[in-house]
Amino acid sequence: MSFSLANGHYCVPVNQVLQILRRENLIDIPKPPPYVEGVINLRGNIIPVVNLRARLEIGHGEKGEHREPDPRKRRIIITRVGSRSYGLDVDEVREIVDIDESGITQDATSLFGARADFIRGIARKDESLYLMLDLPRVFAVGRDVPGAVAGQS
Repeated sequence: MSFSLANGHYCVPVNQVLQILRRENLIDIPKPPPYVEGVINLRGNIIPVVNLRARLEIGHGEKGEHREPDPRKRRIIITRVGSRSYGLDVDEVREIVDIDESGITQDATSLFGARADFIRGIARKDESLYLMLDLPRVFAVGRDVPGAVAGQS
């Protein structure tokens, strides 16, 4: 499943995606980490929602360009990692992309600095490039994400 953040295109394995929701009914929690937006109540399940811009430490645009996300297109992607569910606050959900493992490279991921550990690789599909997130690391490395599973990778 592909989605947009700032000017980048990202993707996560579709088998880890449970649902896509509009960004509404977010409940604030006291003293959250800077990248936790809050929680949502989804059919009786309390799910932490992570702001991926903040988690990946990216701004609103690249190279000085400041672009605010369109609030009408923002979504929360409900994912499952292990036995836990998490929400990803993204700018826009794009499409399902069929990516062959041979089209994934790790060659340039070292350029991402401190957040390189969250990027599984860069996928090529036709003329497009997608940064593939490693969801277990996005949630497990920051053990301060409410409900994160320590030691998952």
